[in-house]
Amino acid sequence: MAKYKSEDIRNIVLCGHGGSGKTMLAESMLFKTKAVSRLGSIADGTTVSDFDHDEKERRCSLAASVMHCSFGGKEINIVDTPGAMDFVGGMIGGVSSADLAVICVNAAKGVEVSTRKAWDLAGHLGLGRMIVLTRMDSDNVNYQEILAGLQKTFGNKCAPFVIPDGEGNSFKGVTLVLGDGASGDEVEELKVQIIESAIESNDALMEKYLEEGTVAPEAVLGAIQNGIAAGTLVPVFCVASEKDLGVNELLTGIANWGPSPLTASRVTVKETKEKDVEGKTFVKLEEVPLAVDPAGKLAAQVFKVVSDPHVGKLAFLRVFSGTLASKSNAFVSSTGKQEKIAQLLRCQGDKREEVTEAVTGDIVAVAKVDCLTVGDTVYGEASALPIKAPIFPRPMAGLAVTPKSRGDEQKMSTYMHRLCDEDQTFIFERSELTKEQVVRGVGQLHLDVMLHRLKARYGLEVDTHQPRIPYLESITAEAEGSYRHKKQSGGSGQFGEVHLRLKPNERGGGFEFVNAIVGGVISQPYIPSVEKGVVAAMEFGPIAGYPMVDVVVELFYGKEHPVDSKDIAFQLAGRHAFSEIVQKCKPSLLEPIVNMEIVFPSAYFGDISGDISTRRGRPTGTDQMGDMQVLKVQVPLAEVANYGSSLNAITQGEGFYTMELSHYEVVPSNIAQQVAARAKAEAAAAEK
Repeated sequence: MAKYKSEDIRNIVLCGHGGSGKTMLAESMLFKTKAVSRLGSIADGTTVSDFDHDEKERRCSLAASVMHCSFGGKEINIVDTPGAMDFVGGMIGGVSSADLAVICVNAAKGVEVSTRKAWDLAGHLGLGRMIVLTRMDSDNVNYQEILAGLQKTFGNKCAPFVIPDGEGNSFKGVTLVLGDGASGDEVEELKVQIIESAIESNDALMEKYLEEGTVAPEAVLGAIQNGIAAGTLVPVFCVASEKDLGVNELLTGIANWGPSPLTASRVTVKETKEKDVEGKTFVKLEEVPLAVDPAGKLAAQVFKVVSDPHVGKLAFLRVFSGTLASKSNAFVSSTGKQEKIAQLLRCQGDKREEVTEAVTGDIVAVAKVDCLTVGDTVYGEASALPIKAPIFPRPMAGLAVTPKSRGDEQKMSTYMHRLCDEDQTFIFERSELTKEQVVRGVGQLHLDVMLHRLKARYGLEVDTHQPRIPYLESITAEAEGSYRHKKQSGGSGQFGEVHLRLKPNERGGGFEFVNAIVGGVISQPYIPSVEKGVVAAMEFGPIAGYPMVDVVVELFYGKEHPVDSKDIAFQLAGRHAFSEIVQKCKPSLLEPIVNMEIVFPSAYFGDISGDISTRRGRPTGTDQMGDMQVLKVQVPLAEVANYGSSLNAITQGEGFYTMELSHYEVVPSNIAQQVAARAKAEAAAAEK
C-alpha cells in the first residue's frame, strides 16, 4: 500500500530554456527535503537528474528524468526536462505526465525560446503554471525589469508570491507573501493582488470580498489552488538553487497551492464510424473528459521509454485514475491485448526501488513490457477509451545512414528502432523516393547525440551523408495518344492496344485512373492490367527519373485480339503509352517546400531575412518574443537541408529553427535543369 493518498501527491514538471537552472533546482529540492544526502553538481556530473553519460559529458539534460521527495506532508514527483529545442520531445513527454508546470527563467536573461514553448505546452494540456526566476544571485539581475517582462509576455496573471531580499550578488533570500508572519506595506499590497486575482473568477467570493473587504483564509486557499489549476493565476518565485535561497518557499508554494492529481484535466478519444453524403465510411474522433477516481477503473499513460542495459525496456507511466498493482494484468491501447505487469519501480534518477502498487497520481516505471510505447494507455478493462496521446513534431533534419561494416544492416535496423522507441522525435525510415535509409531528428545536435548513443550503447557505427532531396515529377498540360503492343515469335503471341488521355490533377490530388471504355472494346479483366502498366511507368518521370504524382489518366479506347491478348500485353501497352504521351504534357519537376520558424536575437533580423531570400524563401509572418525575433517562412527543402550550421554562424550560436513539410511546388526551370543533369550523371556513374 502507498504511504500517501492521491490528494497529497504533487506532480510537477521543470521546464524552460537550456541553462535556466532546472537541473540544479531539482537537485536543491531533493537536498532540501533530505531525499539525497549531498548537493550534486553539473560540473562534476553528480546530479541525480543528469545521470546519462552524454548528459554528464555535455553538461545538459538530453531526456526527461524522474525524481521524488516529501515536503509539508505532500509527496512531490519531479520530472526534469531538457531545455534545448533539439530535445523538445523530452519536454513534451514530461509535460504530459504532470499537473503543474514549473517554468524556470534565468533571471539574468529573461524569457527565451524554450520558455515560450514550455508555456504553450502547459497551456495546451490545461496544466497549472508557476514561474521560477532562477540564478537570482547572478550579475546583471534586475528583478522589477524581468517581472515586468514576464507580465508583458504572459499577462498580469503572473503574480509575485515572494519578495526578494536583494538581487545579484546581494540576493539573500525571499519573503513568502502569504507566509506566516509576513508583514509590511509591500506584503499587504501583493497579498491583495493575489487574493483579487484568485477570486475574480468566483462571483460569490468576489461579491463577499467587495462587501466585507475580506475572505476567510480557507476560502482564499481554495481560490488560489483553483486559480493556479485553471491557469488564471501564475505564481512567480525567486531562487538561487546552489545557495539554497528561496527553495523552501518554492516547495511551500508547490505543497500548499499546487494542483492535486484529482484535478487532472485529460481527455480520452472515442472512435465512431460514420458515413458521409456519398455513403463512404469514415472514422469520427470525439474527445471525452477522463473521469479521475482513485477508487475507479485503471487509466495510466506512458510518457517516457528507455532501453536499460541491465533491466531491459523501461516504460514510465503516470496513473491518472484507479490503481496499478504489480503482478497484475492490464490492457494496452496500441495492441488491444492484456499484458502482465510484473514489476513496478519508483525512480530517483537512475536509482530504482520496487513498489507493490501505484495509486492515482503516482509516477512509476514498468519493466520488461516490450509492447509499451510513448502515448500508450494502460487500462483495466478492454472496453475503456485510450487517453489522448501527446503530439510530437515531425522531425525534418535528416541524414542518410549506412552501417560501416557490411552485413550489419539488420543490426542497424533493430538498434535504430530501439532508439526510436525512446524518442518520438527521432525517426528511422527508408525513403521510397530516394531508396535511402534515413534518420530524422529535430536538429543536427539531436542527430549527433542519437548516433553517438548508437555507437556507445550498441557498438554500431554508421557512415552518414546528406540525404537526397525527395523530388517528384508531374505534368502541366493535357495530351492523348495510343500505343499498340504486338509480339509474334511463334506460338502464342502478345497483343494489346490502348488509347490514353493524360490531364494534370490538382496539387496533392495524387494519381487517378479513369475507365472510360465503352462498348467493351477492351474486356474488363484487362482494364486493371492497363492501370498496372501506367503505375509502373509513373515510378520514373521523364525529367530526372523521380516518381510522378498528381496525374489523371483516362483509358478511353483500345483493341484486343481473341487469342493473343493477355495481361502482360496490356500492362506493356499501358506502360509505353503513358511514357510516350507524358512527353507531350509539359512535364515539371516538383520540390518539397517546408514551413520554418526561425528564432534569433532581433539584432540579426536583416542578416537572417537576407540569407533566407537568397535561398528562395518567402516570409509568411513575424513575431516578437522579448529580445528574440520569430521569422516564419516557406522555403524549398533543398535550400535549407543543412541550415543549422549557417544559422549558428550568423547568430553566434544563439538562433534556433524548426521546420515541417508544407507542400510541393514546381521547380524553376534553371534549377530543374541542374537537378536533371545531376540525376543523369548519378545514373551513369551507377551503371559503371
